[in-house]
Amino acid sequence: MIGALRYEWRRISSIRATWVLVAAAVVLSAGFALLYSTLLGVALGGDQSASQPVELSMTLVQGITQSAANLLVLVILSTIAAQAFGQDYRHGTIRVTLTEFPDRTVVFFSKLITALAVITVAFILSMVLAGIILSAGGNVASGNEDALGSISRTWLYVLGFCVIAFALTAITRILALGVVIPLVIAAVLEPLASSLLSSYVQWLPDALPFAAGSSFAGGSDVTRSGLVFAAWTLGTAAVSYVMFTRRDA
Repeated sequence: MIGALRYEWRRISSIRATWVLVAAAVVLSAGFALLYSTLLGVALGGDQSASQPVELSMTLVQGITQSAANLLVLVILSTIAAQAFGQDYRHGTIRVTLTEFPDRTVVFFSKLITALAVITVAFILSMVLAGIILSAGGNVASGNEDALGSISRTWLYVLGFCVIAFALTAITRILALGVVIPLVIAAVLEPLASSLLSSYVQWLPDALPFAAGSSFAGGSDVTRSGLVFAAWTLGTAAVSYVMFTRRDA
């Protein structure tokens, strides 16, 4: 396993796109933090010409988590996870990998662990920079929320989102699909299904993967949302593992 982890680290660290994506995620989360800080400043200043005052409030922890786990940032981070299999299948190097490490279970989990480690580092850097920007702005509200719990749940949501992208890439063997499918589901299909079908199937919004993940990260019905999101994440990963270990390279 150690040899496979070293192999995957050399692979992921030697790809320029990895560091470009990490930098893009950090910069984009910083951009959202700056945007939130600016909007909060406008809200605190008030709009005297408006018929109704601007109302906007956000705590430091909320600003950090919403900046670091914005859907656009998640798409960038999930691309790092998707590349773990996507690059191998795209360039035909998966056969070289399996020749070096015939145990497919070892290959699968070494790819997953390495990708999630890099994503975790990117997430931490994004939070730190977002926190610096929001703190410097001085416009965040004071709050009594559980900072460690909120950040931990957001981190788990980010990892779960990326695991789904990783698994879908392993299933389809196409990097683009591993990135696009979660984005389309989270941004289009889930909101559309909720708006059209929730009046007929009231439990549907609670059963959707990324809606449940967002609720879990936000601290809403944590146990139920966490279990639903974990079921989708682990189920998708299990399917991809079985398909990777059973079918031809």
